[in-house]
Amino acid sequence: MTPQRWSQIKGVFNGALERPAGERSAWLRSECGSDAALLAAAEQLLHSHDTLGGFLERPLEVDPEDLALASAPDAVDESAIWHTGDRVGEFEIIRQIGRGGMGVVYLATDRRLHRNVALKSLPSALANNTDLRERLKREARAAATITDSAVATVYSLEEVEGHLLLASEFIDGSTLRAVMDNGPMEVATVHAAALQIAQGLRAAHEAGVVHRDLKPENILLPPGGAKIVDFGIAWLDGPGLSRHTKLTRAGAMIGTPAYMAPEQLMGQQVDARTDIYAFGVLLAEMLSGRHPLSVSDAAPVERERSPEHEVLAGLLQRVADHCRQTAPAQRVQSARELVAMLEGLAGAADGSAPAVPRSATTARRRSRFWWEFHQAAAAVSYGAMLVPAWLARGEIGSIEGRGFFIATTCAAVVAAMLRLHLWFTSREHPADLVWARRRSAPWIRLADVLLVVSLVIGAGLVAAQSALDIVLLVLAVGAAVAFIVIEPSTARAAGLDDRRPS
Repeated sequence: MTPQRWSQIKGVFNGALERPAGERSAWLRSECGSDAALLAAAEQLLHSHDTLGGFLERPLEVDPEDLALASAPDAVDESAIWHTGDRVGEFEIIRQIGRGGMGVVYLATDRRLHRNVALKSLPSALANNTDLRERLKREARAAATITDSAVATVYSLEEVEGHLLLASEFIDGSTLRAVMDNGPMEVATVHAAALQIAQGLRAAHEAGVVHRDLKPENILLPPGGAKIVDFGIAWLDGPGLSRHTKLTRAGAMIGTPAYMAPEQLMGQQVDARTDIYAFGVLLAEMLSGRHPLSVSDAAPVERERSPEHEVLAGLLQRVADHCRQTAPAQRVQSARELVAMLEGLAGAADGSAPAVPRSATTARRRSRFWWEFHQAAAAVSYGAMLVPAWLARGEIGSIEGRGFFIATTCAAVVAAMLRLHLWFTSREHPADLVWARRRSAPWIRLADVLLVVSLVIGAGLVAAQSALDIVLLVLAVGAAVAFIVIEPSTARAAGLDDRRPS
């Protein structure tokens, strides 16, 4: 789906929402005309909005089968299966702390280990549903593969008296939704929470898990941190997992519409970049206090910010916008890249990086300096190489000399200009550096290789006529060492190594 197409779908959908419910379908048909695909996409979004009682206000899973199960007469307003003081196997119920169409969550005590846990089970009306039981098992498998402080830890999956129970870490904190209901968050808090959420996503994606339902209700904010919870509809894409964990029918739309990427809304294949899109929506919402697609007429709550925090807020908004690109290929491409971008903002404003120790920030700045120095030094050196190349052109003569000089000049100019562009981006737009480097890297490598090959060929052509052959060979070796050894080392030290898995 192209950005223009997605913008067109959103336009007609928002236009329909502005009209009375009884007039929306007729208006859509009139507005879409003969474009059946546009009409179908807009009607699908409108149906999700109407069915769920609010596209933005009441996020729910929207697999049609799940909706049918959750709306079954015997599943509505059902009382809790267990109550305070009840014992379920080795767990003692303290109270119910959460409820949804696909599960009930209790605060319980594990009497074996004497610790509190969050105990999730299916509602009694759905306890024997094979697909939902398999989903709960998949949630346990998904979360259990992830080891990170920003992801709730799964302790066990047990079956007691026919009930499947998922015991996980109990997190005593508010949801991100509850915090955002009070308006825009402090910029420093947004940065710290965003970095921790991104680190949790990095751990999940490296474990082969795509969350698919990242939203404020699934982010908990205990003191001093942020935790991702609820992997109930996660997509497992690790070795040996995919064949056994696909429970969603082809073309089905599952997730929370307000936080779903375009490809997810249309029931297409999802990957880690789907979570990146949802993260971008979350980040924008934390900064502004309202969903970026909200059509509310209410004026947003403004929070006074210092000039330094305004700078950081602007940089965070740019990260959010980059994550929310319609086409997956235009977004931040991995959570690892996202973490690097957010860490790069740690020193963007004084006092704006409480989540990153000062010593770590200082070390990162020093490492980034040496990477920047290498980029600038390489650019200047490549320009200086044109002097001996010009002299060698005269020694070689004829068409070979001209060809050698043209090839050397093209390679040196491309490599130097791209490196200067990265140097400037690192200094002035650090949030865009990882993205810019990823886009430029193939061309820089190609120019580097061409330059070395050209210098070696030039040395061979002047070998019998001038001592310039030694100069050209030395320059070729120096350039090769610079881009094969020095540049990767400085990039790794600066946290920019794009060869690590993502």
